Amino acid sequence: MSHDRVFLRLGATATWLARDGDEEQGRSLALDLGSASTAQRFFRGDLPTPLELERAIDHVEDELMRATAWTAGRSTLVTDHPLVRALAQAEGQAGAVLTRDVVEGLFQRLASGALGDPSALRGLPAGKEAAASLLILRELMHHLGFSQVEVAPPSPGAALP
Repeated sequence: MSHDRVFLRLGATATWLARDGDEEQGRSLALDLGSASTAQRFFRGDLPTPLELERAIDHVEDELMRATAWTAGRSTLVTDHPLVRALAQAEGQAGAVLTRDVVEGLFQRLASGALGDPSALRGLPAGKEAAASLLILRELMHHLGFSQVEVAPPSPGAALP
């Protein structure tokens, strides 16, 4: 098993990151970022406004600062989250892997929709929780340096709740 993978469980009220077999710094980390809690806190409607997106990004970035040293040197995020699986299938990605550039492009489509371009939203999952999940995933990859996210179940050695 490669030791450059971090397993992600994106829940309604929290996000957990876990890695295999690394006892030195602790094997899992809980972050106060959830798809439902972020959506409820920042987004009034199903499609967030540009200002709501900015406020949510600021909050997510602040919370991710706790994880920067913990994830250092890891390049692949792994999750079995249904939204990520749906995005990978919609993008036709071989092996259900989304690169950081693809995730960034998906987020930019959400941002374009928020700015008033409904055609940009075509193929994106609807709803504010889906928007919050995509935002959290994008920020995780961008700020913690993950080059890709792979759709797969967590390793049996990953300490996820």
